[in-house]
This record gives sequence, structure tokens and C-alpha cells, in this order.
Amino acid sequence: MSIPKAKHLLFVIHGARAELPAVRRLIDVARGAGHTVTPRITWARGDAANFALAAARDGVDTVVALGGDGTVNETLNGLAHYDVPLGIIPLGTANDFARQTGIPLDPDDALDLILREEPVRIDTGELNGRRFLNVSTAGIGAEATAETAPESKEALGALAYAITGARKLVDLQPISARFSAPEMELDTTFLVLAVGNGRSTGGGTLLTPKASLTDGLLDVCIVEPRPRREFARLALRFRKGQHLGRKGVHYLQLPSLRVAASRPITVNLDGEPTEVSTLDYHARPGDLRIHIRADA
Repeated sequence: MSIPKAKHLLFVIHGARAELPAVRRLIDVARGAGHTVTPRITWARGDAANFALAAARDGVDTVVALGGDGTVNETLNGLAHYDVPLGIIPLGTANDFARQTGIPLDPDDALDLILREEPVRIDTGELNGRRFLNVSTAGIGAEATAETAPESKEALGALAYAITGARKLVDLQPISARFSAPEMELDTTFLVLAVGNGRSTGGGTLLTPKASLTDGLLDVCIVEPRPRREFARLALRFRKGQHLGRKGVHYLQLPSLRVAASRPITVNLDGEPTEVSTLDYHARPGDLRIHIRADA
């Protein structure tokens, strides 16, 4: 393998991960290999986006997000108007995007991928003007993510999402909405909505198992209300993507989708919750250069 050229890297480091020995080691390794590393530590919401934007304006070669899916999402949005490659060193709880795209969970191996492999071009998704890499969810899944305490995530990892999700089954509250897309109108109630650029969310749950990062489309899964026991059995199928074709499950591949809900609902975007009543989704083909496995 040829020796990679020296790069200027911006490291966007989640504040809760800044003191990890691995982070210090990664900086030393990259600098020891002849690269310039500028570390920036996030302490408040918006820091990652601001750091990424400033670095892109200054002409850095690569912006690297060190943290979980939320840190990655903020960094992604900071790069929205610049064709600067994104690298990911997964240090979060679920690391859903990293797991499905071949980004090593070992920090040293993840850095090696960034330094030695050329970035590939993939699609992103957009919700109400904000980009996302992986899956946006609404309904039970989004509420479970929003209600999972940070300390539980630290102690239990992806299991924390499953525990909170199981508790949400006790109080199922369907959401009424109109779904509009090119050549499609659907008025229905739902318990789960997933719009995927990627395939898995919530610690590896395959809600949009057919999604591709390079097809220019978003995969949409709408799960209508079922009796509690029946829904619980269906939910067990989500994990392996075995819910497609089941009663009450709609699965579509679309370039855009508008969801008008009857009330404000919790929506998850790459692990970050927000509350809205109108959701405008769009696929953004070939929108991002990123360091992932070329065959992901």
C-alpha cells in the first residue's frame, strides 16, 4: 500500500470522551505519521457544527467526528455546504452508522481507515432542512431514544434502548398523519415511522433493511396500530428486518416524503430527538464524501 499523503485533520471530540486515553493516543499517532491535527472539544449543542463549518472554510482536508451518532450528525450538518470529507471514530453507545458501513469500532483501526483509504461518495437524507446519515424515526422508537437516560446508555449500551422501548409498549398511543409523496397519498395512524438513508437504528434494529446509501432514495417504513400483544410480536421482528410484508406494515422507497401529523410528535434524527408536527424529508443523492468501507 502506498504511503498516504500528509493531511490536515480537524478532530471534533465529544466533551464526555475528551479525557479518554484513546483520544490522546489517536492525536499522537496521526501527528507521528506526519499529519496535522487540530482538536476541538464540544461542550454545548451546536459546537460540533460550528467547528466543522469553520474548519471547512479554512480548507482542512478532513473533518473527523469522535463521539456517537449525535456528534456525527452535528458535524455532518456543519459541512452541509462544503465538499470536505467526513471521517468517523465511533465512541458512542449504539454507533449504528459505523456498524453497518464497516467503520471499525476499534479507534485505532477507525483512524487507519481515515488515513489510508480514499473517501467514497454517498447520499444523505434531509428532514426540515437538516441532513442525516442514517435513520430518522418517529413514534415509539423515537420516544424510546428521547427517554433513555444518558447514565443508562453508559451503563447498558444498546440494551438501554430496548428496555425503554419495552416500557413504551405499555402505553401505545397511535399518531394520525397524512403521508404525501410523488404519486402517493396515505391517511392513516401509526405507531412507528422510520425514514432511512441507512438500514439500522437504536442499537442495530433493521427498520429499513433494504436501504442503500447510493440509490438516491429514502426507504420509508410505516407501522400501523395493532393490538398490544400482536404489536409486541411484530416488534421482535424489527431487530432482523423481518417485519416487511406483515399486516399493517407499509414499506416504500421514495425521493421525498411529507408527513403532516395531527399533533407535535417526537422525531429522532441520527440519535438526536426533536418535536415537530410537519416532517419534510428529501433524499440528497451523492451529497457527501465519507471514509467508510468502499463495499458498504
